[in-house]
Amino acid sequence: MRPSPACADSDAFLLEPRPRSCDPTRQGRAMKISPMDIQRQTFGQRFRGLDRDEVRAYLNIVAEEVAALQMERDRLDQELQSLRSLIDEHRNRETILKNTLLTAQRVSEEIRDNARKEAETTVKEAEMQADRLVELAQGRAHEVERGILDLRAHRSALRTDVRALITRLSHLLDLQEEAELEDNLRFLKRREEAQ
Repeated sequence: MRPSPACADSDAFLLEPRPRSCDPTRQGRAMKISPMDIQRQTFGQRFRGLDRDEVRAYLNIVAEEVAALQMERDRLDQELQSLRSLIDEHRNRETILKNTLLTAQRVSEEIRDNARKEAETTVKEAEMQADRLVELAQGRAHEVERGILDLRAHRSALRTDVRALITRLSHLLDLQEEAELEDNLRFLKRREEAQ
């Protein structure tokens, strides 16, 4: 399949033509290519073209890699969702503890004359517990932030790898076309010399 002139500098010709745009990212959005799309991809035939079995085998390998990446992405999405739920839970606990502390302070003011010492002890214990839980929640929040940064870096690396693969395939197709063109020129030259 030859690239259209409007798309000659893009990698869009590696797949079936997209009717909306030649830009494989569609204005900044990554293409959605499933492993099944890759395995079902077909290519036009040409004289002395690529080995169909090798192309099919390579597409199967790429499809397996994409499937593995999708599974990893899904796993990481689930893990991120779990961590977000954990942060929400810690925030709820922190709110509950702060409300408990305020209640304890109000109670201590109401019974200050009769139980000042007991109220102060309760407040101190509540503050210590709140501080411990806040520290724990903050630690988990930092871990989640680091995890998100790691996920973003991993996603960026995966995109780079896929783009590099597309570039390599494009280069191979360019080399194949150049070789076919040279073969055709040599054939025509020999035919002219024979006449």
